[in-house]
Amino acid sequence: MATYSRAVYTNEKGITIIPTITQQDAARTFDGGQVDVWAESATQLYPLGSKAMRGCEVWRYCKAGGTGLNIAAPVQQAKAAHAEQDDDIVCGAAAAIGAYSVEVTSTANLDTAPNDSANDFAEGFLIVNDEAGEGQCLRIKSNEALSGTADSTFTLYDPLSVALTTSSELGLVRNPYYKVIATEAVVSGMVIGIPQFAVTANYYFWCKTGGPAAAVPQAAIALGTSVCVGTTAAKVNASAAATTELIIGWAMTPGVADTESMIVFLTLDS
Repeated sequence: MATYSRAVYTNEKGITIIPTITQQDAARTFDGGQVDVWAESATQLYPLGSKAMRGCEVWRYCKAGGTGLNIAAPVQQAKAAHAEQDDDIVCGAAAAIGAYSVEVTSTANLDTAPNDSANDFAEGFLIVNDEAGEGQCLRIKSNEALSGTADSTFTLYDPLSVALTTSSELGLVRNPYYKVIATEAVVSGMVIGIPQFAVTANYYFWCKTGGPAAAVPQAAIALGTSVCVGTTAAKVNASAAATTELIIGWAMTPGVADTESMIVFLTLDS
């Protein structure tokens, strides 16, 4: 079992909330007094999704994807490696109520990096999106690599509440704080927040998700108006006449131009 002694730590640096410990974290020791939201690291120091709070400021612990992240540029969760992982994956074997594992049948399309690595879905989620057992959404503890057209075992933290059959259809998503990327012109995943320093590719870091944050606008944004992403890659935009854009917060200082940063009060987390 992990050496984390409690779920909530309070000290002069604020409050830190630690989620359920993963088997990958089992050998780590956590010092609740050493959280530094302004530092990055090559090695993982906290479980993904750990939450740090100080006054009205909120951060979440993330891992950057294979491309470095710019300061003040919003980020989103990684895209699915293949559209098939989102839904309609075949359940390879029936599973009874109370079972802690599900057999997931791979395909040639699913058998691609990083799906073909063991535990790359750990701390992510499995959904039964259709047929028997539909509506269950369960957190993944570990998984075998998806390979060819074979069945891979996905072990869950919680048991099935409704039995599955080979007609059940499944979907997979990684932990939203794992391998985050810069927001795209058309956002293709959950918006996470805005890094407050430049982040090295594949490094772990604390991302600002709530409260005042520096952000780079694409064009002028009036003080006090809503701010969104989804029009220009890695930039925030005014939400006036928005169609597909996503509101992430409110302008605390005016946005002047894409050469100057502004303060956005993020409402993605609290």
